[in-house]
Amino acid sequence: MTNPHPTPAAVLKQYWGHSNFLPLQQEAIDLVLKGRDSLLVLPTGGGKSVCFQIPAIIRNRLALVVSPLISLMKDQVDSLNLNGVTAASINSSMTADKKLQVTLQLQENRLNLLYISPEKLAQENSLRFLKTLDISFIAIDEAHCISQWGHDFRPDYRQLKNLHNHFPDSSIHAYTATATPEVQKDIAIQLGLIKPTFLVGSFDRPNLTYRVERKSARHFDQIMEVLSRHHHESGIIYCQSRREVEKITARLIETSRAVWPYHAGMADCERGKSQEAFINHESGIMVATIAFGMGVDKSNIRFVIHSGMPKALENYQQESGRAGRDGLPAECLLFHNNADLKRWHQTLTENNTGANANAFTGAARSLKAISDYAHGINCRHQTLVNYFGQSLKEIPCNHCDICLNEMVAVEDPLICGQKILSSILRQGENFGISYSAQVLKGSKDQRIIANRHDQLSTWGILKKESLDQIKTWLDQLISQDFLTRAGEYQILQVTPNGRQLLQGDIIPTLTKIKTDLSAKTQVREATSLTDQEFALFSDLRKLRHDLASTRKVPSYVIFSDAALNDMARRRPVDHETFNLVKGVGEMKLKDFGDIFTTRIKHFCREHQLSENCSPVLRSAISSTSARREESGKR
Repeated sequence: MTNPHPTPAAVLKQYWGHSNFLPLQQEAIDLVLKGRDSLLVLPTGGGKSVCFQIPAIIRNRLALVVSPLISLMKDQVDSLNLNGVTAASINSSMTADKKLQVTLQLQENRLNLLYISPEKLAQENSLRFLKTLDISFIAIDEAHCISQWGHDFRPDYRQLKNLHNHFPDSSIHAYTATATPEVQKDIAIQLGLIKPTFLVGSFDRPNLTYRVERKSARHFDQIMEVLSRHHHESGIIYCQSRREVEKITARLIETSRAVWPYHAGMADCERGKSQEAFINHESGIMVATIAFGMGVDKSNIRFVIHSGMPKALENYQQESGRAGRDGLPAECLLFHNNADLKRWHQTLTENNTGANANAFTGAARSLKAISDYAHGINCRHQTLVNYFGQSLKEIPCNHCDICLNEMVAVEDPLICGQKILSSILRQGENFGISYSAQVLKGSKDQRIIANRHDQLSTWGILKKESLDQIKTWLDQLISQDFLTRAGEYQILQVTPNGRQLLQGDIIPTLTKIKTDLSAKTQVREATSLTDQEFALFSDLRKLRHDLASTRKVPSYVIFSDAALNDMARRRPVDHETFNLVKGVGEMKLKDFGDIFTTRIKHFCREHQLSENCSPVLRSAISSTSARREESGKR
């Protein structure tokens, strides 16, 4: 165990190598130290973990951490041990000897943190043993899982509601990245928190660039266009089905990329191999369903692609948030079409048994939110934070397709909108998006001819436009409440606002599909390393990989990309300067100081570069993101 009563700032520097706290970290730590129940909501990469890890060190007593996945526990424990913090986990994958070893550590009071799953914690034998220990406080990670208003409800979390009864002398603290105000209140109620303090940080991730595109017939080419901006970088491609995972994986393997599949239909051992390979590879790609991700702590994911629209905006916020955890720029791109929305509507309707009205209402609200996000014409960052009850201070954000003006405005949106709504009315407001787009395009589909809609004055009125473009305009008119979808078949109907548009009283915002993607900024440019600095950064990544392989831990556990980026700028060749690098604590200075400074010294002298520099932050990302880059991954 550690020396008693160090300050939070001293612990942060000693074990994590950072000089400053991120927003709300200090306040969250103080609540734990005071023994007051709390709920902390911070976005992925916002540094929730240290908010319970630092108090465990300071109090010099055991902290119990409830975590949902074995892989997440392993990454946390590996990282803590490498930083010199005594931590362990108990889970079903461990051998009897390993469990006995952890039990002895607990009995001898030699652990700062113990990670355990909610299922394991609920077992009578586990509770009986844990009650014999001196537990300082209990941290509930991924706490949104306890709320049926949330997007990722897990029944096992409901068993945590009696923790205060089992451990009356321990405060309880909940942590999550995705929780609307409604979910926040429900978490507190379900956990039985006593007069909790709510700390809610900004949901904005300014280092992420959000883009949305309609899925076309050449969808794989669309994916390849994104990958072309991320050579030798790691990322995730989320798919909506197992079949799609396997299909995209097979095609990417043909391009000689390092890629692995992950879905619930695979054997546990195969999924484990895929996850381990992805985590340990510097530039690999994981193609997965939503079965993958909650336990992924990899910090250098530079892009997240959604091949289809997820069922909730909370899902998208959490899944896209796995990019750029180190604070460096990353790209998040959502592909969608109307089939996605129709499928989710159908699933939602089929699952509505009436047994849980709250769950159904929450799911319906979340589905509408992701639909509005995908089809909207407002700043993506603003749309996301607004959903979580916040507002964006800086607009334009300059980090989404809308604010970067990648969506070119239609020259006369009023006339275009009137043409579309007139066609909907003439069709009797009885058809969906695909059919309506075909009428506007001038299709001679048998169904259109049978309905005599080829005789309408609006048939072919947008014949010069592509079907994808027409569908995009229909989506945008829906998102602006000029059209609405109704009934099981999602037929289009004109709203009161739409009738005002027809009269010329309201002008819609309509944009054109952007087809030239080559001009989009690449991540490396945004990090603003010079060519020589980037070469050093790449060399240090190789060194990090070798060290990680030897120690059998993921590369980012050694150092994050943000730390290597800082090294490439500072170019430290002695321990004093190396200790200034963000992410270098006492243990890592001792373990890696000589190895990295020797490598940097050799590179600098070979390439005639100056050493021990005072770096100038040249990042093109916003000041908020720059502060996160300085702080690195917590």
